Amino acid sequence: MAHGAHATRDQNLDALQSILQEQYNPSNYQDSLEMIVQACQEAQHLYGYVSKDASALIAEHLGVSENRIYGLLTFYADFLTEPPGEHVMLLCHGAACYVMGSQKIVDHLDQRYDVRSGGTTRDGSLTVQVINGCLGVCDLAPVGQLDHERYCGHLDVEQFEALMESLRSSQPSEAPDDTE
Repeated sequence: MAHGAHATRDQNLDALQSILQEQYNPSNYQDSLEMIVQACQEAQHLYGYVSKDASALIAEHLGVSENRIYGLLTFYADFLTEPPGEHVMLLCHGAACYVMGSQKIVDHLDQRYDVRSGGTTRDGSLTVQVINGCLGVCDLAPVGQLDHERYCGHLDVEQFEALMESLRSSQPSEAPDDTE
């Protein structure tokens, strides 16, 4: 599902129900626990996030509590529980990126856009997840991964603003890209 294609409040969960019935048939409780992450990944792939209704469906199908599902969704940074913006950025805040200035970008997001980790800009153009781990491209620090496809490296506040402008003008090809 494209990042900008949001499901509505009355989300049609038929596709997820079908996948769960076909591929997720645990024979015991331990199997159910092992299938939770995969089932949530299916929901996120289909809808761009894992809604409360999708969580409830997964919990019911696997015979686990909704709290178990929610705990997992909030533990792993890759899961979104709200509809994402048109674009999604994973902003590395690991040791190398922190030392090279990622905190300035995190502060800028909060002050200018009122966005904290997992939040979306008011115009819906960008959802940012601050990753306290590592994206594994420390030579580009501080770095963001845009739409799980491109790395935007050596980011500073000015470059981040240029990226935001290019995203707003629907010309992502102009966004800074340090993967070449």
